Amino acid sequence: MVTIKDVARLSGVSIKTVSRVVNNLAEISPETRKKVQQAILELGYQPNTTARNLVNGQTNTVGVIIPHSADYIFTHPFFTQVLQGIAEELSANNFNLLLHLAHDKAPYASLYSQRKVDGLILMSIPIGDPNLQGLEENGVPCVCTCRISETNNSTSWVDADFAGGVEQAIEHLISLRHRRIALLAGPMSLVSVRLRALGYRNALQKHGLPAADGYILEGDFTSESGHALAAKAMKDPNPPSALICGDDMMAFGAMQALKELGYGVPEDVSVIGFDDISLARFSSPPLTTIRQDTYEKGRKAAETLLAFMRDKQNATPRQIMLETSLITRNSTASAKN
Repeated sequence: MVTIKDVARLSGVSIKTVSRVVNNLAEISPETRKKVQQAILELGYQPNTTARNLVNGQTNTVGVIIPHSADYIFTHPFFTQVLQGIAEELSANNFNLLLHLAHDKAPYASLYSQRKVDGLILMSIPIGDPNLQGLEENGVPCVCTCRISETNNSTSWVDADFAGGVEQAIEHLISLRHRRIALLAGPMSLVSVRLRALGYRNALQKHGLPAADGYILEGDFTSESGHALAAKAMKDPNPPSALICGDDMMAFGAMQALKELGYGVPEDVSVIGFDDISLARFSSPPLTTIRQDTYEKGRKAAETLLAFMRDKQNATPRQIMLETSLITRNSTASAKN
């Protein structure tokens, strides 16, 4: 049976240091932590978590809150990629993941107060979520993979540069001589969607182009919504020559709608998605999109939360912005006129 002494011997550190790594305590350098974790993995060491947790009052479990149904989450690649990043970072640090689907509006702060988890990661939380106050009042360690306010800096988050991403999309389309550009957005209850709209308006204004009425359409992050919004946009008396979609799933639906209406993509209408999910390069045509590193978003959120939980007394809010980048494929081309 592998013991903590075996791990200490292989990693070249003291038993106390191994214990601190296993218990996710502070004052261990990243290099030492990684070395001990590698030794644990190599030897297959299994700490007695039940006994340890009874002593220190920890669960070694992190809750992930997503306010959607299981059907929505597990059919949307965005969520699975973020969850993969979270899960692998937690596993590397001997933590478990508890997935809580909060679409029933239940007060998820109770997961912490009832000692089911040591901290929370929040995903896709809308503006004004009533549960947020409970988290703050109960001192729950938490990190968001989204911004929950356009002005609030008291919450820790890891998120993508949505405004900058849409600005890149606009610049690309303008370089292809497009001037009638529509934004098929997700729900405006999300800060990320409002930031996409902000980037859209700013980029058009920079080039002296108006954001025409009816060119920002609100839906949700599904292919069905993208299909419906694209069909609506093309009914405009002066229809757009390019569509920027809130995410890749919306873009897939939009391209299907355009084909059904007799438009060629990109010959007649260019389409840009957002996220660069794995399916984007296999669509027909392969989708030009704005890439955000969804795996790194999840991994970094978990890493930040674990750091907070190691040193709660000195934890201060952190906001981490991840860059976005334009991935050019075959769904965009020069405007006809």
